[in-house]
Amino acid sequence: MSDENRTGTHRRTLLKASTATAAASAVFVGSGSYAAAQPRDNASEVAHHATTKPRGRGDFRSQEAHANTGRTKPQPRRPQRGRNGSGDIGVTILPIDLATFRAGSLFDLRVEVRGVNPINARVELDIAGPDLAPAAVLSSSPERSAGASDEMIIEYRNLTYPSPGEYTVKVRVTHRGQTLEESVVHTVHGAGAGGAKNVIFFLGDGMGQAPITAARILSKGISEGKYHGLLHMDQMEYRGFVGTSGADALATDSANSMSAYMCGHKSSVNAMGVYESSEEDPNAHPRVETMAELLKRTRGMSVGVVTTSEIQDATPAAVWAHTRRRSEYLEIMDQALNETQAPDVIMGGGMASLLPQSQEGSRREDDRDLRIEFEDLGYAYASTRSELADVIATGPDKVLATFHPGNLNVYLDREHSVDEKVLGEWTDQPNLKEMTEAALEVLQRNENGFFLMVEGASIDKMSHPMDGPRAIYDTIEFDQALGVAKEWAQGRDDTLIIVTADHNHSMSIVGTHDANDGGERDANGVYGNASFPTYADTNGDGFPDDPQPEVSLFYGWSNHPDHTDDFQHNGRFKQPALLDEDGVAVPNPERDPDSPLQQGNLPLNQTNCVHTVDDVPLFASGPGSARFNSFLDNTEVFHLMIDALGIDATDT
Repeated sequence: MSDENRTGTHRRTLLKASTATAAASAVFVGSGSYAAAQPRDNASEVAHHATTKPRGRGDFRSQEAHANTGRTKPQPRRPQRGRNGSGDIGVTILPIDLATFRAGSLFDLRVEVRGVNPINARVELDIAGPDLAPAAVLSSSPERSAGASDEMIIEYRNLTYPSPGEYTVKVRVTHRGQTLEESVVHTVHGAGAGGAKNVIFFLGDGMGQAPITAARILSKGISEGKYHGLLHMDQMEYRGFVGTSGADALATDSANSMSAYMCGHKSSVNAMGVYESSEEDPNAHPRVETMAELLKRTRGMSVGVVTTSEIQDATPAAVWAHTRRRSEYLEIMDQALNETQAPDVIMGGGMASLLPQSQEGSRREDDRDLRIEFEDLGYAYASTRSELADVIATGPDKVLATFHPGNLNVYLDREHSVDEKVLGEWTDQPNLKEMTEAALEVLQRNENGFFLMVEGASIDKMSHPMDGPRAIYDTIEFDQALGVAKEWAQGRDDTLIIVTADHNHSMSIVGTHDANDGGERDANGVYGNASFPTYADTNGDGFPDDPQPEVSLFYGWSNHPDHTDDFQHNGRFKQPALLDEDGVAVPNPERDPDSPLQQGNLPLNQTNCVHTVDDVPLFASGPGSARFNSFLDNTEVFHLMIDALGIDATDT
């Protein structure tokens, strides 16, 4: 893991170790030096997403869907009490208990001790390996600091567990006559059986079973209970389910759920590639090695990232980045420039984070032009569908392509019902199929193999505001991109393809909506009144000609804010709710204003639907795919992919 962008202020001083170069145990007395600081609580960083005040709407303002995902109250910690029963001492060991590693993979070890005087507290650290003998793990010099007036911090960077087995990390704290012991157990896996040279990982953001069912109905058709065809997802060799909860909360966010797939470790809401600590700098929390870092370091594989979101967004960024706060877009792009982290192919939106501040639409506050910085590193750059085709024709080894300052427009607005007022000047955006084809053309040249992540981002981004048709058209686009990968891999026996989601959403398919039955709730048909929908695909492109035929799907939403709804497609996208001057979500007066109020059930500051805790579907084909045919924790998906590749992280 690169240290180039770490901005912590810790001091490096080795106090005591069992050998000169490696240690299984260490003793620390105090933090070396101490600058006065105030105690702080352990409330999480919240996502720094702005709210936007619409023009001409009085005191109403819109809010990004992930603006209120962070904790607003202190996280409860397991109570700890000194053995003599007088006073409280707290200890946190990171990585957490029951974390799972690859032998040879890199990680940071951090111990936080609270409720002590950091000048004179004594901390003993010991690591016992598989044979209950001291393990030579503490091979770097520790960083010691006092994060607050009652806190002592010890951190080791870039450690590894040398061999498979169980390791116990034990901390013993002595302070003013009190003694406290705390320990965690870490499980370490060795190299898997192998069999795959390449892995293609498809991530439908927020894609639970409901969008898949709806996409099959809209794309393939159904009559008398029989589907007229199947999606590419439906025809994968194996399928299972994934549990998505994170380290800090039952309900997950895209950042920490994708991080589990890309690191094999749990993290906290809004975090990726790190364990949440007391560190105030969002980019200095203890790291674990990402998929990009591990594969590039151990085998020299190429890495590709393709998305319909901004390339700095949570899902794509988690392939390579380390940050506690997913909104650190500029830091995430800086990390993408590091050789040890940098994907070889990056395609999507997010141009605003690359442009110098002098250019319209830039979010930077400096004059750096990251397009030029990437070109200096050997990347070919494209900003339109036409430019991408020209660039791929030159046979580049690396490609950076950004097609929009923000997220790409959704498929329905971008390619189906093209609206120039919605697209603005960004009328030449490629679709996910084209980006997937281009990425494969570049990545396949590496004889060491490749890892490609393809995200259908707006399945989530349209599910949040309860825009069912736009979410489902993007699900169909996602499935067609999967078809590109399956066709590329056909006849090969060296490519594992995975399809899953980072979390579920509140969408369900309740029945159908028949416009002939009067409109609004009266037109919603359930049970025997749920007649079959009348979507038609006359041009055979896999997308319905009309997102609102006479009989369409009736979308239900298990959680939502107060909003009005006529249960029909909105020709122009509109948010369901806005914040009033008191920060309370109220129905958007411009979306179905004369329709009945749907009483919300979410906290009053939520303007969109939120993620749900339901398990998500998992599909797999290719070498190693049989092991995905079960229920898996999201961290296990990472380890099964590494097993399929036969990566031995100790052999570098």
